[in-house]
Formats: sequence, structure tokens, C-alpha cells
Amino acid sequence: RIAQWRLGLEIDGAIIHVPAGDVVAEMRDRGWTLRCPLRNGQIEWIVVLSEDESSLTVESTLANHGPEPVKLGKAYLLDSESVVYGQPADDVVALPWQVWGRLIVYPLSDDDMPGLAKVKVQFYNRSRKEALQAAFTTFQRADTEILLERHQGALTGLKAYCNFSGWELQPGKKTDTETFRLAVGSDPLEQLRGWADIVARNTAANVWQDTPIGYLGGAWVDTINGEQGYETITYENLEAINNRLGGLGIRYLWTSIRNIEGGLPGNWLKWNHRLIPSGREPFIQNVQDRGFIPGFWVGPFYLCSMLTDLMEELSDAILKQPDGTPLIVCNEWRHGDAGRIPRKDRPCLYALDPSHPKVLEFIRKVFETYHEWGVRYYMVDFLEAGAGNIHRFPYKEHYDKSLVAGAEAYTNFLRVMKKAAGKDAYLLSSTGPSLHHAGILDGVRTGNDFGEGRPLSQEAFFYPATYVINNLSFWTGAEYALGNQAATFHTHRKLYLNDSGNVLTVDKPLPLSHARIHATIHAFSGGPSMLGDDIRQISDERLSLLRKTLPRSKDIGIPIDLFDSPRQVGPRLFHRRVDAKWGTYDVVAAYNLASEPTDIDLDLTRLGLDADKSYLVWDFWNEHFMGNASGRTTIHAAPESVTVLRFVEDPSQPVLVGTDMHVFMGEMEILDSKYDASEQTLAFTATRPPKEMGTVFVHAPNDVYVKNFEGLHIAKDARDNTLIIAAPLKFEKEHVVRREIKFGKLSEVLDMSKLDLA
Repeated sequence: RIAQWRLGLEIDGAIIHVPAGDVVAEMRDRGWTLRCPLRNGQIEWIVVLSEDESSLTVESTLANHGPEPVKLGKAYLLDSESVVYGQPADDVVALPWQVWGRLIVYPLSDDDMPGLAKVKVQFYNRSRKEALQAAFTTFQRADTEILLERHQGALTGLKAYCNFSGWELQPGKKTDTETFRLAVGSDPLEQLRGWADIVARNTAANVWQDTPIGYLGGAWVDTINGEQGYETITYENLEAINNRLGGLGIRYLWTSIRNIEGGLPGNWLKWNHRLIPSGREPFIQNVQDRGFIPGFWVGPFYLCSMLTDLMEELSDAILKQPDGTPLIVCNEWRHGDAGRIPRKDRPCLYALDPSHPKVLEFIRKVFETYHEWGVRYYMVDFLEAGAGNIHRFPYKEHYDKSLVAGAEAYTNFLRVMKKAAGKDAYLLSSTGPSLHHAGILDGVRTGNDFGEGRPLSQEAFFYPATYVINNLSFWTGAEYALGNQAATFHTHRKLYLNDSGNVLTVDKPLPLSHARIHATIHAFSGGPSMLGDDIRQISDERLSLLRKTLPRSKDIGIPIDLFDSPRQVGPRLFHRRVDAKWGTYDVVAAYNLASEPTDIDLDLTRLGLDADKSYLVWDFWNEHFMGNASGRTTIHAAPESVTVLRFVEDPSQPVLVGTDMHVFMGEMEILDSKYDASEQTLAFTATRPPKEMGTVFVHAPNDVYVKNFEGLHIAKDARDNTLIIAAPLKFEKEHVVRREIKFGKLSEVLDMSKLDLA
């Protein structure tokens, strides 16, 4: 319940709350229109309220009828200190959207929970099964924030405003505020999906279809300081990918910083002949000749202090901090050649004004030139530098005052950049506001630098190593990536492609259990991957882990326990319903990132399964038939491990229960599977690249035998006398293999418990 719902508007630095007595209310279909005069009628605020059975939406327009421009600040679409949601004894949690770091579900009683959310906040009263969402459904023009007030674990106040940050509304002109929505219901996951659907419509998001999979390297090989240069190592790895991973959709090469002269941000069009001595044209041609699409790293708002000519040219286009000094967004640039010099001599980086004509022309030229060169993949990084108040570097002022500081100036810049890059170029954003990229950029890094390595540069963070192992909570580890994959699931393929996996690294000395965690996170992400391993040297055993994630399914795993797990543990259960043309089944990934074993109780009804039916369960990583489950099952999770289970309804006839070829056990490698009861034959068709091998696992009831047993591995399950049949497959010249298993009826069930040792 919300009492005393007030509206407030900041004009010329003073907040005015709308007097209730001055409001003219007009009833309309499913809502109201409120006309609110301010400043003796000079400003008119027209507020439109729309409601349905589960939500209330607030849209509004501001009109300046006066003779002078007015400076707009915060427009409060909700301002109440009388909110009742939850009682002191209730278990209430919240997911406040943050633009920096991990996205965490907090108990409302947690003192560490942020009191401010950007764009949206999702609440869930676990005691009463009541979900509440306070969210802006438009946010690409003015900064949108939601303030939370709490007392003894209960929500007591809400303030939601969009901040025009001093933008001037001219005489005789109108402007819309951002749109705010309050929703109630019983399912917080469904509310998050619903919010993303609305935003997708509002932003006209055009989602990139093909999932970009490519090669980055860098986990185990230093291409800056080593004897073998970047060019040689890259060509050899691309050839190794074609030979060892061909046919799995690995198409991109991400060259990160090494193409830029000196590795210095701003030198975007100057080539690094030290690391790629053949030159730009031969390098790009060699990459394309090997069947790959070139991609570059770009920090579009960055300007390195060592580039004196460019510093002079763009001096009036550098943003200022609120105190008027130049905005330094990185005190010490330590990548590229800068990582090879003493720290005291390393340059700093300044932030460029996203609205300045010089900057827009500069970035337009860079991306148009890259397009001419044949570059079609970009990791556009450190976008926080030009995002202003919608991220962590607010600036004093910007050049084009017709644009609202922060969101509008920023998104306008992104549109210029995207247009220059071309419709056929994939732009992945990183270290920026994320949600604001909806309908503009193609992908968003939703997690951390998961799986990345670093060069062996002295005084560098990883030195004297290139990779960090044995710490899942490290900032390149799995915990951060998994938590943000869960918290952002609803935006994937609605607003853009979520890039929660980042770099897929699995080779030794990474522990095998950790490598499996990495592979599973990437497979369940539904999004892109860059390979971090040295594909020339990786063992067949570890290489098979990469294969099991490819081709990549487009769908993301649903974090069914996102609002159930305490903050210290985080979401650990991810679900996928696979609806193949030949059948439906469910796959669950259960993570245990703790250093101790644990039992995870899984209620099958949370997967949408029938509590009264029996399901066959296959354990992917252990290649183990777990037996039947009904209602619920217990997952015995080893320390720092992941368990992937496949559930299919027991049809009391032979059925495919799993494969060893792909984490989703059928979605990407089984073209069809059908049991013909009249012929007592199970037939299936599998596809994988030529030269690969794999196994399909079939479960059969205890009253049948296999007629054509040659080439099959037939085992009887001693627990219930059913059969588990392994069908080895070889994909030689053809990438498709069809197999039929013929069955016959036993005259009697042969019970393993009745031993005949004679």
C-alpha cells in the first residue's frame, strides 16, 4: 500500500510538490489524466495514469507557458514516505539495479544493501509470495533513480525520479519525462521478463541473431613480451581452430589493443608494427583468408595523455569534473607498451565529451575507416568514461546543451558510433550503463573479466603469471559472472545479447572441476564466447570441454533460485526447458562454489514438471544415469563443482536420456528421436562436425531386450533391471549419423536381485 503519493518537480534548483487542491483530474479509460499548474500556471505538468489488474504506469509531459526558459532538475513521479510492503517478521529481499560491480539480491534487513537503484528495483516478499517491481520503462534521456527507505526489514518509503540535470525547457516548448511503472504480482522472475518486454517495445530493439563465437587467447600465451609475436601465435591458433574445432561456428578474431600503435587509447587509426609487423592490410587479409572476421578493442571515450598532438587537437572536448578540473578516468594506463614502463611514468587517460562535434566527427571517422578495413566485431570498452551521471563519472558540463546531460548525450553518441560501424558490425559494450544500450548496441558485457589472462609485464596485476586459478570469487573467476548472469537473464535477446561468459578458458592447470564450471556458465549463457586457451597446445581432454558448449544455444538458463538464495551464497540453480521438434525435456545446472560439499534440494515443480509423474535423470558431467525422480530430488554437490542434470518424463518405453556431445544433451546435436511402438524401434539422427565422436544414451524398461546389439554397449541397472544403452557414434566424412535400435519383448523380467551363480 502506498499512501500520500506525491508528485514533485525541481525547477531552477527548487523542488515544488504539486498541491492536491490545484490538480484538475479527468477520468479516462483505465486511468486518469492530471493537469497540475505550477508557478502560477507558467509550468503545466500533465500526468497520465494508466492501470490494469497488476500495474500502474505514470507518464507525463511538462509544458513551459512562461516567457523565460526554466532549468529542470528531478521530476518525482513517485514520492512517498508511507509505503507498506512487508511486516517486520517477513522475509523480504530486493534486487536493486547497480551500474558498477556485482548485482546482488539483498535481504531488506541487510545494512549493506544500496539505498539507491538505477532504473529499477525488484522486490520479493518470500514469506507472503508477493512480488513488487518499481521501474522506469524509459530511461535513455534523463537519469532515472529510485530511492528506498527501510525500517526493521520492511520497505517504508519509495522515491522515483528522472533527473534532467539542469536542462532548459524553452518558452512555448514541451518535453516528456521518463515513464515509471509500479507492478505487483506473485512471481518476481515473471515481472522481470515483463519489464524487459516493455522496454524492448519502447526501444525498438533489433536483436543480433547469430551468436558471435571467436578467439582472443591470452590466458596462457603472452603475445606482447614473448619471443613469438602476436601475429605468429594468432595465425597458428586460427589454423588450429579450423583443424580441431572446425564446424562449430567459431568465426571471429578479437584483437585486443595489440593493433593500436603503442597500445595507447586514441591511436585508433595508427597501426602497431611492433606487434603486427606485416602491416594492417596483410594482417586483416590473412585473418579473412583463414575464414575469420576481424574484430578490434576500442575505448571510444578514452584519450591518452601521451598523445600530445591529439591532446592539443581535442583539448576543448575533454570533459571536466564537477570541480572544473579535467576528468581523468584512469590514473595509470598499464596495457600495451605502457605496461612495459615504470608505473611512475605511465600515462593517464582523459574522458571525451560525448556531445562535442569534434569528438563525434573523430569517432565517426574511426569506425567508418574500420568498416572500410573489414572490421565487423568490436568490444567497445570503458563506456563509463562518457556516461556522466548515469554511471560513476559525473561531469560538470557538456558541449551540446540541447541534449540532457548523462543519458541523452551518451545514447546520442552511441547511435553515431553504431551507424558509423555499420549494420553488419557487432558492437559489444563493456564497463558501462548496460540497460541504456537497448536498441542501440548489439551485446552487453553483463559480468566481469571472467576467464581473461594478462601479459607478463612487470608490475602488472597477475605478474609473474598470465592467469589466476583456485579462487572462484576472484574478479576473473566464476562467482561474479554467475551472479550477474542470473540477475540479468531477463534482458538476453530482448534488449541485446547478454555477454555473461566473456572468455572461455578451460586448460590446465585450471582444475577440471573449475573448467567444467566455466564451460557450463558459457553454455547456459545463451550468449557469445571468446576462447582464451592456446588451441595449438590444448589437450584433447580439455578441448572436448569447449566442444560441449558449441554450437551455442540462443536461450539463457533461468535462475530459478535468484530470489531464494541468501546473499552469501547467491543463485545456484539454472533451468532450461528444451522444446525440440522431436521432444521436450528439461536441463538443470546446479553450482556449488563453496569449499565444502552440500546437498541441494530441487523441487521439480519449479521446473514446471508434474509432481505426480516420474522422470528419468541423467548426469551429464559424470555420464551417470541417476534413476527416476518424482516430486523432488536431492543433488549431492561436491565442493567447487557443477552438476548438470537432464530430466525426461519416463514413457515406459525406450527413450533417449542423454548424450556426451553437448551440455544440453540433444538440443544442438540430435536432429530427431522417435520410438515406433509398432516396430519396437527407437531411431535417432545426430549431427556433429566430421571427425568427431560421441555417444547417445538410451534408457529402456526392464521387460525388453535389444535385437541388433552389435556395436552397442548394453548395461543392466542393478537397481531396477532397466537397461542403459550407450550408442557410440563416429562422424567421419558425413556430419550426420542415423541409428536404429530394435527391441523385443522378454517373456519374463529377469531380476538381478535373484542371482544364479551356478
